[in-house]
Amino acid sequence: MTEQIVGFEVEHIHGPKQIPHTKNGLIVLCLIRDGLPYLKPFIEHYFTMGAAHIVFLDNDSRDSTVTAASRYDGVTVLRTELPFSTVIEGIKGETLMRRYLIERFGKGRWSLCVDKDELFDYPYSDVVSLDSLLGYLNSKSYTAVIAHMLDMFPESSLLKGTHEEAKDLKGEYRFYDISSIDTVREKKDKLLTTINNLIESDEVAVKLKDGIRTDIFGGTPHTLRKYPLIFSDGTLEHRGAHKVYNARVADFTSVLLHYKFYAFSLQDYWHRAIEHKQEGGSRMQRKYARYMEKLDEYPKLQPKRETSRELSGVNELLENGFLVASEDYVSWANAEEERNLLQAYPQSKPDPWGEAFLQSRRREREKSLRVGRLERQLLECERQEQSKDQRISKLKQQRDNRGWEMQQLKAELLDRDQKLQRLKHKRQRLTKRSDRLTKHNNQLKQRLEDVRDSRAWRLAAAMRHIKLGLRGLLRRNSP
Repeated sequence: MTEQIVGFEVEHIHGPKQIPHTKNGLIVLCLIRDGLPYLKPFIEHYFTMGAAHIVFLDNDSRDSTVTAASRYDGVTVLRTELPFSTVIEGIKGETLMRRYLIERFGKGRWSLCVDKDELFDYPYSDVVSLDSLLGYLNSKSYTAVIAHMLDMFPESSLLKGTHEEAKDLKGEYRFYDISSIDTVREKKDKLLTTINNLIESDEVAVKLKDGIRTDIFGGTPHTLRKYPLIFSDGTLEHRGAHKVYNARVADFTSVLLHYKFYAFSLQDYWHRAIEHKQEGGSRMQRKYARYMEKLDEYPKLQPKRETSRELSGVNELLENGFLVASEDYVSWANAEEERNLLQAYPQSKPDPWGEAFLQSRRREREKSLRVGRLERQLLECERQEQSKDQRISKLKQQRDNRGWEMQQLKAELLDRDQKLQRLKHKRQRLTKRSDRLTKHNNQLKQRLEDVRDSRAWRLAAAMRHIKLGLRGLLRRNSP
């Protein structure tokens, strides 16, 4: 059977074309390209967890991903050449492919949309089976579960190797670091009004950002929150890995163990990835190129730091505040553990040792919740103190800036005063000079008046008059 995604053919390679529905069965949906190094641990993880089926949509792999995936039972392999950079009516090719998988395989059932380097896990998965987890979600009428990405890295440096399959991915890449993860508080009511997602708790609504990958490689901030586990009920709208609309979000958060650091050790992988992302010069291509530049500069890059921790189990992520869980979910886990114990050791009378064990485990979970809440409160207080310090520092800077501006203004005023004083002195000098000239002019005028009033001036005037008269008489009497 050959179908299409916006004009691009989807070729069926391996496995069943239709997957029967089960009430609590999970379908894992994965877009994959050159994913051979991740394939074995990916498939083993999800089948061990209890997934009913895995569907791979290969996006023009150049390695043997398709051949290797086709060797497994319970796996369906499809292939398309639709570029990730394609944008149809504002929707990216990657989102179009995920929507295709959900529409074809996930309608009316639970599906888990993950990348090849993401291994999903959830609180108390040691006692709550996948079937039981989906049963809990169904009982609450939830349609989406939030998961936070947690970058995993090795104890050793990131040495570049070849394009090989991982032998013990989870065993080698077992360290994580949440010390620099930024928390953005979002109110559940805001999510209801903006994207119509119904969330029961503000703790669940929190958004995590950045972390160790941003610390090491820099770049623009990126969100760690995804919605991988969804129930396509005809109302929920998938808007990409990081956003869904019209969802009823569960009262606990899960984790995507993210093995991007494993890819950093595969030189050939990154050259292929960068070449693939060059379609249109995308933001992802620039990010991948930045990764390679950093690795070229520091080939023995060591991500493990003093604040790094070794992951012993998913439940410790509740204690350090990375994940959250409601009391209802914890009660479900307690009841599930009791059912498991009774099934393993059926007895006519309650076993006091078994009851003591269950009570101890319940107290441990209650303690984990309290510690997790206290840890989140502590982090919130630290963030508030940091924010307060930043505000104080900013106010001090503003005060210093204003003080500097005041000094500049004072200097300008002093300079203006000095200029005014010089102008006043100059005006005074000009005024005195003008007064002296006026006085001298008046004196000259007075002397002229005195001369005009003198007898000699009058005699000279009479003589000038007689002279003029004689000249006129001579002109008349001349022949």
